[in-house]
Amino acid sequence: MKAHYKILILGAGSGGISSAARLAKQISPKDIAIVDPAIKHYYQPLWTLSGAGVLPKQESERNQIDYIPQGVDWIQESVTRLNPKANEVETSSGLTLTYDFLIVALGLRLAWEKIPGAKKALGKNGVCTIYEYDQVDKTEEMLKTFTGGTAIFTMPPVPIKCAGAPQKIMYLADEIFRKKGIRNQSKILFATAGKAIFGIPVFAEALTKVVQRKEIELLVQHQLISIDGTNKKAVFKVTDPAGQVSNQEIKYDLIHVVPPMSAPTVVAESELVEKEGDQKGWLSVDKFTLQHKSFPNIFGIGDVTGVPNSKTGAAIRKQAPVVVENLLSVMRKEEPQAKYDGYSSCPLVIGIGKVILAEFGYDGKLLPSFPLNPAKERRSMWLLKRYLLPKLYWHGMLRGLA
Repeated sequence: MKAHYKILILGAGSGGISSAARLAKQISPKDIAIVDPAIKHYYQPLWTLSGAGVLPKQESERNQIDYIPQGVDWIQESVTRLNPKANEVETSSGLTLTYDFLIVALGLRLAWEKIPGAKKALGKNGVCTIYEYDQVDKTEEMLKTFTGGTAIFTMPPVPIKCAGAPQKIMYLADEIFRKKGIRNQSKILFATAGKAIFGIPVFAEALTKVVQRKEIELLVQHQLISIDGTNKKAVFKVTDPAGQVSNQEIKYDLIHVVPPMSAPTVVAESELVEKEGDQKGWLSVDKFTLQHKSFPNIFGIGDVTGVPNSKTGAAIRKQAPVVVENLLSVMRKEEPQAKYDGYSSCPLVIGIGKVILAEFGYDGKLLPSFPLNPAKERRSMWLLKRYLLPKLYWHGMLRGLA
C-alpha cells in the first residue's frame, strides 16, 4: 500500500470493481487502488428471488478478494473525508491518500431514519424487506408463514436502486399466497410515492394490467412516513389529485418496506454534490461523460451519481466503459468523447417464469436489446434474469469483459 496513486477508486461494488478491471488492462495495476472495507461482494438482483424462496441468498454472495483485479491495491478501510481541492481522501484509520485521478463508486445509503419505527421493527411484527442481506431470509419466512390479512408493499420517492424490486417481491408474494390457498383471505396493497406504478408509460400500462389481473390495490402518491410495529400500523403521507396533503393510517398484517435512499454521508457532506435541483445531494457529474462538473480529474459511476437514470446494475455495466475511456482521455490531456445514454434495465418479475424486460434510457427512451415487444411477459426473459445475468455479472462485468 502506498500513500499516492495515479488512480484511486472509492468503493468495491459493481462500479468500482468493473472500472478497476477495465483500467488494469490499460495501465499498470500498481498505479490503481480500491478503497472499501467490505470483505463480501453481493449480486443484489438475486435478493428479490431469495426473499420469495426461489433460491438461497448465499447464491448472491462471493468473497471480495476474488474480484479485486490482480496487482491492484485493496485498502480495506472506509472513506471518511473527501478533499478534492487537495486531491486527498482520508480513511477510517486516519490514513491520507492522494491521487491524480479519482473514481467515486460509493453507491448509496439506505436512509431508514426517514421512516421512524421501521428499522426497529425489521424482522418482526410483520415488517420485512429485501433491501438488507440479513433480512432476506426473514422476508421469505414471513411470506411463507403468512395466513391472510392485509399485506402492504411500499415504494418510496425515487431515486432508489432497482426501482422495480418493490413490486417484484409483491408479485412473487401474490403467487406464494395463491399456492397456499390463502389469496382469497388476503388483501394486497401497493403503496407508491409516485404518480404511477412505473415511470415509463409503456411499462406502466402493462403493469397496471398486471395488478388488475392479480387483484392488487394500487395506491399512488402514498409515501410511507412511519411504522408502529407493536400495533402493526403504518402512516402514509397522501397527496390527492388536487395537491392536498394528508396523513392516512393503515393497519397491516404484513408490510414490505423499501426505505428512502440517499448518497453516502461522506459524499453528501462534501463539495462534490449537486447543490440544487432534482439531483441535489448526489454526486455532481455530467450525465453523458460522467466527469465531475467542477473537478475534471474526478469521475463518478453507479448509484452515487446525480444523473436522471434508473439506478441498476445494468446501468453500471454501460457506464463502466464510458468512465474508463473518458478518464484515459483526460490522462492524455484530451477531451472526453464517450457518452452514456442513460441506459438502464429492469427485469420485472411478474411471477415464477414470467418477466417483462424493461430497458430504457434518458427521457424514457426505449432501448430494447431484442426485436420483441418489450412490454410483454416472457419466459425467455425469466431465464435471462434467473440464469444468464448472474453469470454475465460474475464472469463478465466484474472481470472487465462485458
